[in-house]
Amino acid sequence: AAGEVIDPAECQVEPRAIEQIEQLVGTAGEEADATPDAAQAGSMEGEDADEATLQAVTQTYRELVACLNAGEFLRVYALYTDDYLRRTLTDRGIDPEQLQATPAPDQQEMAALAGVSDVRQLAGGQVTARVETISVPDGVSTVIQSVLEPVEDRLLIADETVVDAAAATPGAAGATPAAGGEEQAGGQGASEALVVESYDIYFEPEELSIPADSDVTVQLPNVGAALHNFSIDELGIDVDIAPGATEETVINT
Repeated sequence: AAGEVIDPAECQVEPRAIEQIEQLVGTAGEEADATPDAAQAGSMEGEDADEATLQAVTQTYRELVACLNAGEFLRVYALYTDDYLRRTLTDRGIDPEQLQATPAPDQQEMAALAGVSDVRQLAGGQVTARVETISVPDGVSTVIQSVLEPVEDRLLIADETVVDAAAATPGAAGATPAAGGEEQAGGQGASEALVVESYDIYFEPEELSIPADSDVTVQLPNVGAALHNFSIDELGIDVDIAPGATEETVINT
């Protein structure tokens, strides 16, 4: 199935305020409610969810895809729980001030929602689901295992992980980034490619150390549900990465 390209106009959730994000980062380390790891959620015991829960999960992901298609990333963040953003933004060292910039949507590359399935109710009110998105026009299918939890009047995403990307090259999903620290800086293993994974709200790792005046290959798997881009303006590097795909660039600086 080609899936449904969700109209960006469906992105109606109130955006996160930059002050909210700064506050979340400032409270990193505080005890948070236990959230099942999405990577294990698929094998957890749980009851089949009712129709209302299925519709609530579907609505969350319809709006997420719509906001990704609109390039409205502060609205995207509003569809994730405080705890998910707190640990993600803090662990990745992202400067909240940089999050105010909203890139213009690329109308040539959109995301379609192919379906929501295996929705199950877990203990404590949390819900697990499998969600499939498809990038348009290249047709790359990405399956996400997600954990959602009720917050006020809707379900928000508490954790998620890519479990299958149909057109992924080796290392696109679940890849372990190669060491980019002292060993590379010292010139050892410089022939090995480094890996920078793109997720929907962060890169992993957040920085690399590479030897000077040497060609360094960097693999760029997109582990998220949306089109991502890796750019270094000063070096003329500008690489688009479709969901589930892995691109590659060479850095010499």
